[in-house]
Amino acid sequence: MLQLGQVKNIYIDGLGLVDDHFSGIGQYILGILRGMDKLIEYSKENTGSPLPKVRVVVPRDKVKKFRTFNLSNIEPKVFPMNYRYMSALWHRGKLPFIDLWCGRGTYIFPRFVRMSLAFSKSMLVIYDLSYEFFPEYSEPVNAAFLSKMVPRSIKKSQKIITISQNARNDILSFYRVSPSNVIVATPGVDTELFYRRSPNEIEKVKRRYGITKDYIITLSNLEPRKNLNTLVDVYCNLPAQYRENVSLLIVGVNGWKTDELIQKIISKAEQGYNIIRPNSYVSDEDKPALISGAKMLVYPSHYEGFGMPPLEALACGVPVITANNSSLPEVVGSAGKMVQSNNGKALYKTIKEYLDNIDELTTKAIIEGPKQAQKFSWVESAKVFLEAARNI
Repeated sequence: MLQLGQVKNIYIDGLGLVDDHFSGIGQYILGILRGMDKLIEYSKENTGSPLPKVRVVVPRDKVKKFRTFNLSNIEPKVFPMNYRYMSALWHRGKLPFIDLWCGRGTYIFPRFVRMSLAFSKSMLVIYDLSYEFFPEYSEPVNAAFLSKMVPRSIKKSQKIITISQNARNDILSFYRVSPSNVIVATPGVDTELFYRRSPNEIEKVKRRYGITKDYIITLSNLEPRKNLNTLVDVYCNLPAQYRENVSLLIVGVNGWKTDELIQKIISKAEQGYNIIRPNSYVSDEDKPALISGAKMLVYPSHYEGFGMPPLEALACGVPVITANNSSLPEVVGSAGKMVQSNNGKALYKTIKEYLDNIDELTTKAIIEGPKQAQKFSWVESAKVFLEAARNI
C-alpha cells in the first residue's frame, strides 16, 4: 500500500498544463494529476490515512483554465504573476525562488527544466534526449535552451523521472547520473476514453471532418522527427487501386521545419492523391472515433521518448505500424508491426501487406491491442511519482 500520508506537501509546476498550446507535456501532466487524484480519493474513502497536499503552481491569469480539468482533490497554488511574465522569467532563469511563495515541500518540474528553489527538494521530468541526439529534428532555439539548462537542472534535482526504459538508458549514458536516481513513469492510456467506437459514432465523426473514404491515419505534430515526408512518399507510391480506395489522413498541428512537408501535401493533393488534412482542429473527444475508423495507424517516427498515438490506436483495436527504434518497441510490444524508420521500401511493403490482409489483422488488433494498452496506467505511474516524492 502506498503511504501517501508521509508526504506533506507536493507542488507541481503547472505552466505546461495551462499553456494555450496543449502539447504532449501538457497531456502527460494532466494524466499524472488525474492518476494522483484517483489515488487520493481512494485513500480518503478506504483508508482514512493522512493525505498529501498536492498543489499545482499556476499563474494568476490561468486559474480558470486549471479549474476546467475538474480535479477533485488537487488545488491550484496561485503564483502572483501572469502566464506570459512567469514563463518568460522561467525561460531566462530569472524566476524568483518559488518555494518562498508557495512553501517548503517536494517540487515536481515536468518540463525538463527546474525552477529556482530556496530550501526545498525537487524531482525533474525528462521525456527524451532528441535535442541532443537529433538536433536537426528540433527547433534550434529550444534545443539550445534544453542543452544548456537540463544538465544544470539535473545537478540540483534529487530524482529524475522519465517515460520509458529507453529514455532512462539514454539519460544514464549521456548525463552519467546514478541509476538509483532515474525512475520510469510511463504515460498511460485512458481506456474509458480510448476504446473501439461504434460504426455510427465513427460515421458521425468522419462526416464532421469531411472524410468520405476508408483511410490510413497518422497522428503527430508536423515536424521532421516524425518522418511524415517518407510516409507521404510511400503512400503516393502505392498501386492506384489501393490509393483510390484508401486515403491518407494526417492529423496534427504544424510544428517546425514543416514548409517542405506542407508543400508536398498540397502538391500531391492537387495531383489527385487522396491525402487529407482536416480543416479544423481535431478535438480530444473526436480522436478515439477517428482512430477507430482507420484501417491502420502508421507512425514511422525517427525517435520517441514514448509514443502515445500507437498506444491509443492499440487501445481502440486498430492495427499499428511503427518504427523499430527508441521506445516504440516498448509501447507496441508484439501487438504491432515495426520497421526501420529510414527504410521506405520496408514501410511500403508492410502497408501493402496490411491492406491485403486488413480483416484478419483487424480481428487480431481488436483482441491484442487493448491487452497491450492496459499495461500502461496513469494511476500506476502516479504511484511512482508519489512514492519517489515520499522517499527524497
